[in-house]
Amino acid sequence: MPAISPRSPIRIPIPIPTPTPAPTQTVLQSGLGGAIGCDFSALHSELVFVEYGGNLSSLMVAPATPGYKVLGTGYTTPEDVKLSSDGVHAYVTERTGDLVKVALSSANRSAATVVAKGMKSPQQMFLDEAHNAAYVVEYNTPARLLKIDLTSGAMTVITSGLNEAIGLVLTSDLQYAYVSDQAGHIREVQISSGAITSVASGLTNPFFLTWADAAQDSLYVPQRDPSNSIVTVSVTSGAVNTVVTGVPFRPSSVAVPYSGELLVCCNVEIEEVLFSAFLTDGPLLMGVGQIPANYVNEITGLATTPSGSPYQVTDAPFGGTLPIMVNYQSAYNAGARFYQILVDTLVQTGSWTVYYWNGTTTTLITVPSIAMGSSFGCFPVHPVSALFDYQPPALGYELDSTALTNGQHTIQLQFLDASGNKLTPNLVSLPLMIEVNNQQCVAVLAAPALNTTPATVADSCGVLHYGTSKTTTVNLAFTASQPANYADFSVALVRGVTGLGSPPLPAALPSGPVTAAPADSPVSPAPTVGDLLGSCPTAGFAADLYVAATMTNGNGRQSQYDAEALMGFVLTT
Repeated sequence: MPAISPRSPIRIPIPIPTPTPAPTQTVLQSGLGGAIGCDFSALHSELVFVEYGGNLSSLMVAPATPGYKVLGTGYTTPEDVKLSSDGVHAYVTERTGDLVKVALSSANRSAATVVAKGMKSPQQMFLDEAHNAAYVVEYNTPARLLKIDLTSGAMTVITSGLNEAIGLVLTSDLQYAYVSDQAGHIREVQISSGAITSVASGLTNPFFLTWADAAQDSLYVPQRDPSNSIVTVSVTSGAVNTVVTGVPFRPSSVAVPYSGELLVCCNVEIEEVLFSAFLTDGPLLMGVGQIPANYVNEITGLATTPSGSPYQVTDAPFGGTLPIMVNYQSAYNAGARFYQILVDTLVQTGSWTVYYWNGTTTTLITVPSIAMGSSFGCFPVHPVSALFDYQPPALGYELDSTALTNGQHTIQLQFLDASGNKLTPNLVSLPLMIEVNNQQCVAVLAAPALNTTPATVADSCGVLHYGTSKTTTVNLAFTASQPANYADFSVALVRGVTGLGSPPLPAALPSGPVTAAPADSPVSPAPTVGDLLGSCPTAGFAADLYVAATMTNGNGRQSQYDAEALMGFVLTT
């Protein structure tokens, strides 16, 4: 491996892989009537599933005590369920041939609307509400893959060349479908042509399919009895890897609520599988600088840390160079030896710097991205024994956010083995969505003016002649702004070397978020000449407007985006 930096001969050793620890398996619910298809609601942390005996049911996964309830009854051999994007409806396939839509708040079969009927033992479903469609595979001959219009119920045959089809997923671009069948195959179907390609064979009663990774490179596949296991199948190579054994009898489907966790619907039980080596040691993507990931709002992408935090921010966007903090201990213990930084799913290939103890002294080294096998943009996972050779120990990348557009972006970590292959099961961090802004603040002070008719504006020397009336008001107009309103402003006014006295003005000088900046004067009501001069017949003044950006890089406010305006003027007779 080449030296990490031209400034240093230091080499980072590639550790020898260690076996991935066995997952923890816990039965969350028993006594079910044939749990088959399922879908997970992240909003409610709830698994919604069908029971072949006729129920549409749910299992609350959090809090720690699972809560099982029957949402609706009266279904005839239901096979699969998919939640609508509206969060209040679900679609259910019934083995008798129907696809129905039902409100979760009134989920009995008698209240459902039939979307389509006449199918031949429909099994797993793929929902594409963005295009008003559902895809369904049939088990009975001729075992078709169908596209169903969710409004009219019209069915389009994609292919009829399948055999005892059971499981179904589509790629995110809707170009390919993957289908499992009871003969032990996984097949690829091209949606545009219906062409069928074999991906894998020799599986044991494979059932419903679930994507195992965000890149859609592999599938989770439950194998029913006598195997009763979960495998992953690569859709590119067909490689089959067993990831969980000894699951309860007759597993049918898998949901992936969070990275490192599986929920397995089995005949009478639902089991939770935790790949705990990287869950109990904390999140893989720890956060940005001193801001933990869980203090970044999942909807806005703005950071707010609690009172008393080592680094305090409130509703702060991110800007500048962002230190991405990696939980090397969790990753290493889970068998990871390399990782990639993904921003909006794109692998980053930049380099970054960190202090490193070489056994004699601490030196600054550059960590470049490297290629490992077919993977590029790889960085080494520090072994646990060497964590504190680095300062800071958790630094894993320095992301230049100025290269991104202003707005929301998602950061995620993908972990790899020593050869650059994705781990099995796939090891990725939870995505961290952040609001990025690198726009400059604006600060403008207009020339002061006396409220006379016409207004008296300071001359080229900054002098205002008020004459004899000290009751004339002085307007000091200004502009304090930031394109996305991510800034605070403050106004200061100083007279000579003695200040403005006490009380200095009839109203406080304004400050606060730029959205509250007045458009006419920094003081409301505007001060009079007498307010400013006090007992002085003539005085010089300095006005200052400061606009401070609220963007953070996780370690400090990004003051390079601040703006300031200074102005001097004189009031005289």
